[in-house]
Amino acid sequence: MATTKKTSKPTAFGKTTLLAAIAASNMLKPEPVPVEELNAVIYVKRMGIGERDEYFEKMKVVPTDKGSSHSNALAFTLAVVDEDGSYLFADDKGEHLATDEDIEAVQKIPPVLIDKALNKFYEVNRFIKLSPQQAQDDADGELKNS
Repeated sequence: MATTKKTSKPTAFGKTTLLAAIAASNMLKPEPVPVEELNAVIYVKRMGIGERDEYFEKMKVVPTDKGSSHSNALAFTLAVVDEDGSYLFADDKGEHLATDEDIEAVQKIPPVLIDKALNKFYEVNRFIKLSPQQAQDDADGELKNS
């Protein structure tokens, strides 16, 4: 006896349902970054579109007289978060804040750690363009993890 496959139409979301589905999914969950050198995991932030805009605005005003290591240090402080997505470099209200002392400390971190964190941060927030296959694999993974 032949079996027939039921085809169902994908769910169409309204505004409230769409926003609730995104909030309930893993789409904004911080991304773990294994750091073998520390035998640990750090997390990088997955940004909403407004956070991305804020990131670009902050990076526009980085003092150029302080060199590119200042830019990388600031980007790192914007990228790293805890498991819940809260900034590690933050004020008492949880808003991002990187003091001059924080930037100086981050500038002393070996590039291997900075590169791992920033590369993953740029990837998950679409700052770099993925190949079509990478993009499809990533989308499939996000859908499976949602």
